[in-house]
This record gives sequence, structure tokens and C-alpha cells, in this order.
Amino acid sequence: MAALIAALLPVARAAAAIQPATVLDGPSNAIVEVDGAAMARDGSGGIVYRKEVEGVTHIFAAPFANGRWGAPLEVDREDRYGASQPAIAAGEGGRLLVVWVQPRNVSPAGVTLYELMSASLQPGGAGFGQPIIVDPDVGEPYTGSIAGVDPRLAMAPDGSAYVVYRAVLNECKPTAGGDPLSSVCPPAGSHAELIQVRAAQFHYLLWSSLGAINRAPQVAMPAPTPENAPAIGVALDGEGVVAWQEPESDGQAARIWVRRLFGTVQGNVLQASPESLGGRQVTSNAEAPAVAVGAFGEARIAYRIAGVPGTTVATPTLFLNSLSAATDLHGAQLNGSAPIPGASQVGIGVPADAIDAKGDYRLAWTQGGSAREQTGTEDTSGTPVAVGPAAGQALTTIDPAGGGTTAWSSTADGLPVVDVRQSYPQGAYQSAHLAGDVPGAVAGVALGGSGEGDALLAWTQGPIGQAEVVGDFVQAPPAEFFVETPSHWVRSRAASISWEAAGDAVAGITYSVYVDGRPRLRGLTGLSADLGPLGLGDGIHQVQVLATDSAGQQTMSAIHELKIGAEPPLVRARLLDGGRGVRVTVLDHASGVDVGATRIAFGDGTSMNGRKTVTHIYRRAGRYTIVAYVRDNVGNGANVRLQVRVR
Repeated sequence: MAALIAALLPVARAAAAIQPATVLDGPSNAIVEVDGAAMARDGSGGIVYRKEVEGVTHIFAAPFANGRWGAPLEVDREDRYGASQPAIAAGEGGRLLVVWVQPRNVSPAGVTLYELMSASLQPGGAGFGQPIIVDPDVGEPYTGSIAGVDPRLAMAPDGSAYVVYRAVLNECKPTAGGDPLSSVCPPAGSHAELIQVRAAQFHYLLWSSLGAINRAPQVAMPAPTPENAPAIGVALDGEGVVAWQEPESDGQAARIWVRRLFGTVQGNVLQASPESLGGRQVTSNAEAPAVAVGAFGEARIAYRIAGVPGTTVATPTLFLNSLSAATDLHGAQLNGSAPIPGASQVGIGVPADAIDAKGDYRLAWTQGGSAREQTGTEDTSGTPVAVGPAAGQALTTIDPAGGGTTAWSSTADGLPVVDVRQSYPQGAYQSAHLAGDVPGAVAGVALGGSGEGDALLAWTQGPIGQAEVVGDFVQAPPAEFFVETPSHWVRSRAASISWEAAGDAVAGITYSVYVDGRPRLRGLTGLSADLGPLGLGDGIHQVQVLATDSAGQQTMSAIHELKIGAEPPLVRARLLDGGRGVRVTVLDHASGVDVGATRIAFGDGTSMNGRKTVTHIYRRAGRYTIVAYVRDNVGNGANVRLQVRVR
């Protein structure tokens, strides 16, 4: 079993939620690298990686469901010539979608032609379906280069998804074959290329192209790199938000731009990075966009401005902008960029971000040899904190109850590891050094969050010839949940309560019901409980429900009142008027007396109805039997007999 080296701090609601790492494939000389991880809100998901089969690179995915890893599945089953640049997304029910780039033909000039392909795993499926073409032409037409495609995927819970990617139309550099240069290519030495940023929607197992989404494809862009690749996020209803790098129309500094995607309809273009700061022009490129989209379409856009000494942004600096939820096709406006406090240093890493349904967010990046985190709400931002030494990009997810998970590559005792830090709502955390079975270099660290606090983590590890694909599961505590008790009084035998699911569907949650501070029911798997068999007595009881997940993490609900009427009303009689009369009183300290049902017979042929307190004077001395029929407001009734002797 792969190693887990953990350092635990006191954590409220937590046991061991960072699971031991699992080797999913290898060790093998055929393993190339992990390329992505994705997780849906219901806790299903998977990771994607490249592996050689008979000398040809193919795409494999390891699905994850019900808290367990499945066997790796080949994704590009019909690919004969090798695949590259895979990306993965996950929807509920075990849905997985993978895209990749592969050769499709050779042009008359001998240039390899490439296409963007996809395949999906549907709920209940044993394997990926037949590959589908997303875009038949993504390679640079004169050299065949696909270095800048860099597809990115995002999927809604129902399985609808978007892919955003680049197609280089002209590399804008002379070649040995004398390839023609576009008339709008910049002067030689500018390292810019003509690029289209394209998007497509996946819906009902079909792709619909949105075409180019960038503002001015005729304006040359900075040469494509993985760091300036476009980014995509999706809301619960399938609305997308895409961000990309593109120069202004004058071809000078590159900015970050965003637009919404409404199915196959493009929203307005909005500029996310500033042209000026403090009245001075920003002359260095904005790059490395990261997009996190909340449940209702609100978004956080993080990016880096490269910085040039002596200019407005002199040092590479991270910035953050926000986009409120859209109300129509045109979408809402951006709320303005602001630098992330202290996130300014030569060599600063690219940002990663996450957002929850409340608009709370988390950022992670590397700076000065350490991984850093920042959290914030819609209105306020926290102070960035260093969370550990880092050797690679930091990735993060969010827990809607507070906290989240951040992962990055590092070293422990001189050996390469992946560090994971899981933060909890009250500020406590736990951390772990994760490693595979075979010591060696770590590459391709990927993190996919569910949005509910759970996350999948994967990477490649091992020396040349013995690489492993390593996976891990970070399980969040059960989310806070609401318990519903009757607002009115109920009979003891009819008492019942219900509650929401605690939000963690990765591994089954069991529930315990506490009454007045004591556990009365345990091991429940449903979302309701019949308390009748408990025989609860009269009065107002305090009820709580405790959710416990498979890792032993627990979340207790708030206290709720349960009003129980278990006994019929009491009847009391007292002599008065020198012993010649009697006062009868009907009492109930729980649900109260049903006055309309009260009937009192005094034993001398007279009676009174519909009153809680009555008096009666007897005409003759003697012994009498008072018979009172009483009932409380929840239906507990009784015939009560009282003996009185009057003078």
C-alpha cells in the first residue's frame, strides 16, 4: 500500500479524512503522465493520464465512485497514431467526459493534421463510448504544431459541458518550406501568433461548436503556453464562464477577457484585467487566467500580470476580479480587479481558485518557495498564509462549510512527495505527505474538487522506467444540515423528525438521533426517523441529529424542539363552601386541554361541558362519584373518576 505520512492537529469534527495514497497503475515504463482530475457534487469522478501501448501513447481514465477507485479504462480506443493533451470533467451519477488531441491525416505537403476528440462514460457504463469529433482541425496548418491547443473542460451535474481550446492559424515565423505569413502577422521577433480561442458545448452526447470566442482573431497573440491557456467554469444550470488572454486591438499588452456562454450563445465580452492602475498604463501582459464559477453563475477570475521593472506593475503580481450572477443574455458586470495582498514577487506561480454557492472563495499559488492560500467572502478578503514548502504549482478546492483542500508537490526527508493540507471551518487543519510505492520524481499533480469539500488528487511518481499513477481521496466532514421537527404538539407515538442529507455523498453517511443529550437511535441511513417507539414523555424535548461519514468525521445539527403530548390531562377536585361543594380543575402542562371535549358529571345527575374549571354545590350530603372525560390538544383522552364526600 502506498505511503501516508501525516501530521494531525486538533480538528473539530474530523478523524482521518486524507486517505492513504493508492497506486492506480504501474510501476511501468509505459506510464507517461497524469493530466487531470475531476469530481462531481455527488462525489463521483475520475482522473486521466497518458500511457503507452505498444509504443503508441493512449489516454486512460480511472473512475471513482462510492468512495472507491475503479480499474483504469482506455478512452481513445479507436486511436491508432497516439493522443496528447487530455482533459477530464465529471458530472453526477459517474459521468466522465474526456477530450484529447490526435492526428487525423497528412496533408499533400506532408504536414500532419490534427483533430480534437472526445469520449464519455455514462452512468452505469462499463467503459467509454465511441470517440466523437469535437473539432476536425486544431493543428497549425503549415507546420502541424499542436503545442498551444491546451483544451480545458467543465461539466455541470447533469452532464452538459463546455470545452475551450486554441487553434493556431499561423505561427508567424518563417519556415524552411517557405510557409506563407499572414499580412497581419507582427514583425519578426515579436513571438506572437494568430490564434483562435474556440469553444464547444457538449449536450445529449453531441457537440455544438460556438466557433471563435476571442474578440479579434486577426490580432496576433503571445505565443501559446500552458500558463496562458484559456480557462472555463460552469454553473449548476450549465451556464459557462470562459476567460482567455488576448492583446488589445493595438496589439500591445495582453489582457484577460471573459464572457458567459449560454448554451451555444455567446454573451458579451468583458475585460477582466485593467488597462491602467493609479492613472498609469499597464504595459505588461496579463496571463495565467483561472476561473471558478459558483452554483448560480457568479465567478472569480484570478490572473497574473507579468510585471516589468520601472512600469506600473514592476513585479509579477496576482490579481482577482469577480463577476456577479447573470440575469439575462448580456450577463452582469465585473466588479473590478484588485491585487492579492502580498502576492507580488519574481517567480510567483500561477493562481488556482475555487468558489462555493455563497460566493466564498479560496486561492492558492506558490511564492518564494512556499505554497500560499487566501480565503475570502463576497465582501472581504483574508490575509494570505504560507502553508508549506513547495516545488510545483499549488491547487485548491473549497468546502462550503468553511475551509478546503490545497495540494502541491514538495519534499519530505529528502524524498519527493505531494503535500496536502485540509482546512476546517474553525481554523484547524490536518496535513499529510503523500507518496507512491516507488520513490522518485513527482509530476503532473492534479486536483479535482466536488464543490462540497471532497476532492480527488492524482500524480505521476517514480524514476524513469518505474513510473506509477498515484491517486488519493480527500474526504470532507459531513456538511451542516437542517433538521425539521413538527412546529406543533404531537402525540408520543406519532412523533417523527426528518433532516436534509449532510451533503457528503462520496461514502455513505449514517445518522444518530439524540434526545435531550442522549443517543436514542443509531446507524440510520435514511433522512427521517420514527420516534414513537421511544415512548417520549410529556413536554418539550431537545433533539439533534449526528451525521458520521465513513472516515469517522462527524457533524452535529443544531438543537431543535420536539413538543410531545404523551399523557391525558390531570383532573383535580377540592371541597369548598364548608364541604357542601366541589371545584373540579382540568390541567395539562404539555399540549393543553381540549376544552371543547371536556365533560364533567358530578354524580348527582348534573353535569357541565366545555370548561377547564367548574364548581358545583350539592343539595344533599353523601358520597358522590365525579366522572370527567378529558382530552388534550393532541388527542390523548381519559375518563377520570374521583370520589368525594360532602356534608
